[in-house]
Amino acid sequence: MLPGGKSTKTSRFEPIENPRKISLNSTASSSTPLPSSPSKSIQEKQNDDLPLDTSFSSSPSASATIIARNEDLLTQILLKLPPKSLLRFQCVSKQWLSLISDPVFRRRHSSSIRRYPTTDFLFFSSDSDRNEIDLLSFSGDGVDSVGNVSSPLRYSLDGEILSLQSCNGLLCIQFMVNDISRELIVYNPTTCKHRSIPWPYAESIPLVIRYTNIAFDPVKSDYYKLVCVGVDLNGAFYRFLVYSSEAGVWSVSRDALGMDSGSAYYFPKGVLWNGDVHFLGSDCCTLCFDIENECLQPSTPRIPTNLEVVGRWDIRYFGETGGNLYVICLNKPKAMLFDVFALKRDYSQWVVKYRVDFAPLITYYPEMKNRGFHMPCFVVDKEGKKARIVLSVEDKFIYYDIHGMFVKELVEVVPVYAEVGGWGDSTWYTWYEAYQHVDTLASV
Repeated sequence: MLPGGKSTKTSRFEPIENPRKISLNSTASSSTPLPSSPSKSIQEKQNDDLPLDTSFSSSPSASATIIARNEDLLTQILLKLPPKSLLRFQCVSKQWLSLISDPVFRRRHSSSIRRYPTTDFLFFSSDSDRNEIDLLSFSGDGVDSVGNVSSPLRYSLDGEILSLQSCNGLLCIQFMVNDISRELIVYNPTTCKHRSIPWPYAESIPLVIRYTNIAFDPVKSDYYKLVCVGVDLNGAFYRFLVYSSEAGVWSVSRDALGMDSGSAYYFPKGVLWNGDVHFLGSDCCTLCFDIENECLQPSTPRIPTNLEVVGRWDIRYFGETGGNLYVICLNKPKAMLFDVFALKRDYSQWVVKYRVDFAPLITYYPEMKNRGFHMPCFVVDKEGKKARIVLSVEDKFIYYDIHGMFVKELVEVVPVYAEVGGWGDSTWYTWYEAYQHVDTLASV
């Protein structure tokens, strides 16, 4: 179920009846079953740790009266609650409705939720015939919930999802409506609100719009920006267009990137980090687009790998987590040893943060060697003390705890008809088909 009690289509993810916890440390047991009951959510665990004020009366009605009369205190309490709870609590009273729907309150709440690492992810593949956006939420104890976030949007729009981008709870979707026209939609799946954005247009430079990314940082601003990448009619260069939700208009960046620049960039999935949008290149470097000044920045340093990277398939992960920009790639050919690189904030160099050997997993999942595997998700806390990689292995998701040296099974993945080296049933998800997600009350 989603906010408002709306039912959704069945998720592609299904619970595992007897999920395993496999220790890769020789001093620990090799396999331990996980609890079958859902674990507490991250926000619930945070709320468990909230200090209690014993100055209130032991009478619940007396405490409620004190809180209701003190709006500052009530605000501080409500700011600790997750967005979905706040949406339900709007019906408690007119006072709560007024407070929770106030733009200032929502701004404060949206900016506070990014203090915690998210373990909620959205999954969408444009290569499959499913055409749905699925949600997987997990924590250290296992899976919290699964769902489908695109069903409510289809109550208002009938059509096909062509592409998806996500940033801090807001989704940017290219939508084919009634098989006739393309629309650009910004959608908040938490509030089930969406907004149609005018299709990007550059009067002086005819372009074919290819890719759209969204940049939203609630800590810095209530507004978001869209970055579109278009190709000129001669196919000679890329141009960048920027839409500001504050101004409500598109502008054309002064910078262009030649198609013969020497690197093929994966523009469908840009990553917001350090205030800018970054794109992965085939020559082991990234392209940085300055959101504020709407221009390209000098090239970032090359990722120090000895492998020849020829496309997005050769990089196992590219994204932001725990405040850093990470890349995961193979250390040695025909090996299962991987390096996790992080880019320094001053862009001076990539450094190896972790080195992970997945060879011990072959004993439990032999298909990893025969058919391979992917790494759609990577989660690191801001202190770097806990790092987990979600692996897409054949017909299931498992996550690998780097520091704890153990693996937990999360969910089974229902096969869908997809184009992966030829059409057929697929249960894979890759890094460019997974998106960090966080519930937010932000306006679209």
